[in-house]
Amino acid sequence: MARWFAILALGIVPLLGPLPSAAADEVRAAIEAGNRAFVVAFLKGDADAVAQLYTENAQVIAPGEPVAHGRAAIAAAWRRTIESGVTDLSLQTADVESAGDLAYETGKVRIVSRDGTSTEGRYVVVWKREDGRWKLHRDIWNSEG
Repeated sequence: MARWFAILALGIVPLLGPLPSAAADEVRAAIEAGNRAFVVAFLKGDADAVAQLYTENAQVIAPGEPVAHGRAAIAAAWRRTIESGVTDLSLQTADVESAGDLAYETGKVRIVSRDGTSTEGRYVVVWKREDGRWKLHRDIWNSEG
């Protein structure tokens, strides 16, 4: 009897798919790759490439600014930030959790301006999987301190 149970278990386990931790690791890796692409495009000064990392109906909710709805408005918002003289940007993911085609990420951002002034903040991003790719869907941050 125990032998049949073992055979049955070996046949069913592969059908269950990857373990949750493996799926969570894959989502985190995809989000971190998205963040690297964001930083590269931003530091190149390519606001349009940054905007393409967002879903079509994404929102950027920046402190003290109107909400940027959609890629065109998001590109314009990031273009203004790039043109303001930001010379360095880093993103550090703290936590990622996901359910289905949505995930959220919390983390820290560090921005360096042309005069060398450094600003640090916290962010929350809701990511959405579209056509198999994770894209920024809602992006909000504030300064630390």
